[in-house]
Amino acid sequence: MRKVIFYSMLILAMLFTVWIFWAGSGRDITPLTYTGTIAVHEFGIDSGKGNVIGIQPYVYPQDYSSEETFAAAMDVYLQAAAAQDWLHEKTIVVFPEFIGTWLVLMGEKKSVFEANTVDGGMAVMAVSNLFSMLPLLMNSKAEDKAADALFRMKASRMAEVYHNTFSAIAKKYNVTVVAGSIVLPETTVENHQLKVSGNQLFNLSILYHPDGSPDPRVIKKAFPIADELPFICKAEPDKIPVFETSAGTVGVLICADSWFPEAYQNLKQQQAQVAIVPSYVVGNGSFKTPWPGYSGFDNAADVNLEDIGSITILDAWVKYALPTRASQAQIPNGMIVFLNGKLWDIGADSHIVLLQNGEFIVLEPDADASVVNLWL
Repeated sequence: MRKVIFYSMLILAMLFTVWIFWAGSGRDITPLTYTGTIAVHEFGIDSGKGNVIGIQPYVYPQDYSSEETFAAAMDVYLQAAAAQDWLHEKTIVVFPEFIGTWLVLMGEKKSVFEANTVDGGMAVMAVSNLFSMLPLLMNSKAEDKAADALFRMKASRMAEVYHNTFSAIAKKYNVTVVAGSIVLPETTVENHQLKVSGNQLFNLSILYHPDGSPDPRVIKKAFPIADELPFICKAEPDKIPVFETSAGTVGVLICADSWFPEAYQNLKQQQAQVAIVPSYVVGNGSFKTPWPGYSGFDNAADVNLEDIGSITILDAWVKYALPTRASQAQIPNGMIVFLNGKLWDIGADSHIVLLQNGEFIVLEPDADASVVNLWL
């Protein structure tokens, strides 16, 4: 019996040693930053009121392998805008939804980045961080405990790099930055740094002022879609903040929030002049497919149910999101930017939708990555 116990413990020790070696190896990642064409588009003329620049990047998982790689990948698009002489103290730069979320990949194994599917990559990530994840899995109250544990495990470092990157961009170019969105636990701003706490995750965004300081009012997504609800908490739509900037009063609605009239209430009350919508639509070519209706929540009361399944997703974005909702809230200008890239097998579709003096413009993509300037 003693021999059985001895050999069992020996085998376990050997397996644990192999796991330690495997989990710690293969973390030297070669960057795969976008090197294709960055299309630049300009709408309107400089009247001195300011401008909104939408950054629609093309990202790879490898862009998120380290802080340095991520910062360099983001700065490329500011360089493109600077080359057009578009950046000044009255400029608002907008990044898309989830641009910071994939910072969860930092420091992970090469096989995570090179997996064929997102599920395969996340599985490797979970196994290689098994002992860090286990306590978080055990106390998770989310429906999707694995996703919840992964993001909470990396939250502090993700927040640090997200902050460092977008704060540096704002200060370097002397512009206001709406830093897309990132999945983090409850986040506050303390001593000009981001602090995360708590066990609930939110899809949130931070606005950075031209001096690089983060605004203390955190933007949280109020209407997570069905794919997010298993691990993302809802925020209160009447607490969506409005910001005073050198380019006017600005409200930020994260993706699906722009479909709900309730999300515009605070913007309308504070007479926002610009509505900004960082977004992400999953699936290549999705905009041309039939619209399935609202995701995760009931359709808004004014939705024509005959549109479901009969108009395209792009048509629905125009009819039921920013172009129509902002006009109803008497907001004359706005922009929607979408994340694009090769993120395993997820896919993405990327148009840019603009609202200029009450008139909407849909910009079809002519390159994988775009920088679009809207003069106010």
